[in-house]
Amino acid sequence: MKSTIKKIVIIVLAVFAALLIGLYLLISSALKREKVQPMDFTQNLDLKKPDPVKDQPSVLFLGNSMTYTNDLPSVFTQLSQSGGFMADVYELTEGSYRLEYFADREDEVGSQVYDALENYTWDYVILQEQSGIATMGEETMYSAARTLDSLIRQAQGEPVFLMTWAFKEGISIDLLAGLKYRESRDEMQTEIASHYINIAKELDAMLAPAGIAFMRCTSQYPEIELWDEDENHPSPAGTYLSACVLYNVLYDQSPEGLPYFGDVEEQTAGKLQLIAAGIK
Repeated sequence: MKSTIKKIVIIVLAVFAALLIGLYLLISSALKREKVQPMDFTQNLDLKKPDPVKDQPSVLFLGNSMTYTNDLPSVFTQLSQSGGFMADVYELTEGSYRLEYFADREDEVGSQVYDALENYTWDYVILQEQSGIATMGEETMYSAARTLDSLIRQAQGEPVFLMTWAFKEGISIDLLAGLKYRESRDEMQTEIASHYINIAKELDAMLAPAGIAFMRCTSQYPEIELWDEDENHPSPAGTYLSACVLYNVLYDQSPEGLPYFGDVEEQTAGKLQLIAAGIK
């Protein structure tokens, strides 16, 4: 009797182990098939230019902590003023928010977005997607982007997609049976960049590729720390670089030589200005 029970237990354990191994191989195979091929971050992006350039634009930022960390709207405002542009800047930001929440009239912040777009005039509305959602693209990001694009254009405004940056060390997720899903910084940035570029092209919208500027900067100036201690949010230098990219895109003018440095040392600011100036 004991021998029979022992055999049954062994068989059950063997079957269970086989199922785990099979599941491991299945997931592993799927991940390999979907392996991201990093893009060339130095390529010419052929960005849409403002027509015409506005000296006193009204600007509304819609984003989350990637935007409000280090107060990107304020840094952009002061950078603009240092270049002779009197931007009137406002923001509606909330931690971890996605474009789909901003596009939802029933959402608490979304209702404020609808009020802002229906009752006020904006030259530019900056749209910043949640980082993880941006890696998924069409399934989650595009529908909300289309809704917001329509609302902004009905209000005679111009949508501007602010492409965010990959996490400093990419993505690492524990799955099961010891399996981990890893995506390098280059791979994560490729997914984010591809989806921002695609939706901007589809909607004929302007694009501020801060994420690509991050990648170029880490290659040319690895000594500059663009990430905060959590390795996700921007450091003051990362925020300043994003502001410089926005300056280049919205004013069609190089930020090189601007006298405003924010919380960044002058020499570092000069390098970041140079990186942003090369975004075309």
